This record gives sequence, C-alpha cells and structure tokens, in this order.
Amino acid sequence: MIRGNKDITDKEFKEIILPFSNNFDEYITNYIIPDVAAFYLANAHSRKCLTDSPLYNHINSAIDLFNVDCNINEIIPQVEKMLKVKYNLIIVKTNPLRMKKYM
Repeated sequence: MIRGNKDITDKEFKEIILPFSNNFDEYITNYIIPDVAAFYLANAHSRKCLTDSPLYNHINSAIDLFNVDCNINEIIPQVEKMLKVKYNLIIVKTNPLRMKKYM
C-alpha cells in the first residue's frame, strides 16, 4: 500500500485510500482493459485460436488477470473501436465470435 505500514482511520480510508483506489480502477477499466482485450482478440484471431464462444466470454478471459470489477458490456464498444483502428478487424458476429479484416 502506498501510505506505509501504519494503521489508518476509517476517515483516512474514505477520504484518501478509497478515492485513490476508485480512480485507479476507473483508469484500468477505461484505458488498459479495452486495449488488452482488443490485443487478445486480434492475436487469437490472427493465430486462429478463437473458440466458438461469445464475445463476452473472450473478453472475460482476456481480463482475468486484472483484479478490477468492470462491466464488460460497457467496454465492448471501446474494444470494437480498438480492433478496427489498431488491428483492422471488425466483429461480424458476437455469438460465437466471428471477426474479419476491415476494408
């Protein structure tokens, strides 16, 4: 933890630690997770490793490493945008997931 090894009060937790933690979680959810999920999908697609699972399940597998509670349905649009912009891929079907090169 950033504050050191002393115990903290409930007030310090609510006013210092909790806002820090929430801010960190928000950053991870908005910037890191969509990027990692898009890379995961693009890499799996190019190596023909995608199983016949829904998009939701693939994204969930990609973000298992993170200890952040996020709503996958809220990050799907970001993942779709990154797939298109960074990897030239579009999702043509979500269940089971199917992607193709964007023209």
